[in-house]
Amino acid sequence: MSRSSTANQSRYSTLEKPRRSGRYSSSSNRSSSREVLCDFCLVKKNKAVKSCLTCLTSFCETHLQAHYEYPALMKHKLVAATGQLREKICAEHDKLLEVFCRSDQVCVCVLCIMEEHKKHDIVSAAAERTEKQKQLGAKLMASQQKIEERIKKWQDLRQAVASLKHSSQSLLDENERIFAELLRALERRHGEVKEMIRAQETLLLTRAEGHLARLEEEITLLRKKHTDLEQLSQSDDHIHFLQSWQSLSAPSGYEDLSKVTLAPHHTFDDAKKAIFDLKVQLEDVPKSTVASKILKWKTFGTTRTLPRAGHPGKLSYRGEEPW
Repeated sequence: MSRSSTANQSRYSTLEKPRRSGRYSSSSNRSSSREVLCDFCLVKKNKAVKSCLTCLTSFCETHLQAHYEYPALMKHKLVAATGQLREKICAEHDKLLEVFCRSDQVCVCVLCIMEEHKKHDIVSAAAERTEKQKQLGAKLMASQQKIEERIKKWQDLRQAVASLKHSSQSLLDENERIFAELLRALERRHGEVKEMIRAQETLLLTRAEGHLARLEEEITLLRKKHTDLEQLSQSDDHIHFLQSWQSLSAPSGYEDLSKVTLAPHHTFDDAKKAIFDLKVQLEDVPKSTVASKILKWKTFGTTRTLPRAGHPGKLSYRGEEPW
């Protein structure tokens, strides 16, 4: 298997995992975050189990016991171990952020309520969390639906790509088969035309050579008769002249070859033109039929509009798509 196909399979399996799982889990993100260590361990830092929002310190199981044993420490607020303690303290008053201001949409401390957030809509952090949790549920559902829509679109496009590759390969195979048959047919036709030309050449040459032989024979006899006539013209014997004239003046009896003709430069022009026309027709086939069909594939395409600032994840698809 090629490296590219292995990479594609890995990418495909990664894309399909969220659809099978139903929703994303935050546990993996929490486990991958940096482990919180105890602030009181001096030699070997143990894992912290709780963080104190009053002390702004994280404790392991051993050092946490003081918060359970001493009354003054029992009133401190303990939470799950976290490395973000300073974020839970008011930067202005150095107090614990305990309530939420709906007017300004920020977490505030008890002193903030009496000063700049006085007369604002203040609720407890738990109450606001409950309200926001409802909104979060709706957002999670909408987010999951969008993910599933994108995965469906991705699967459809992946299937279309596979179908396109299969169709293209089938066409290539068919192209090889058809053109191989066409070449074999042209080879057969080439042999047939060659045999026809040779047969026509043999026929014409046989006829011409027959005429040549008869002409040569007639020329020989005519020359002999011409010699006899010359000798007769010089004879002084009148009786011999008259007796010989009767035979020498008679027709030769040979076939009239005056109408027998053969082009001095026979070029087979009609046959040449027919072969040239066939060549033009064969060369013109891809231009007029096959190429025009293949070029129709250009209508397959997808136009993506990239998201603008403030509109993350917004994509639009236009054009002819094969699904």
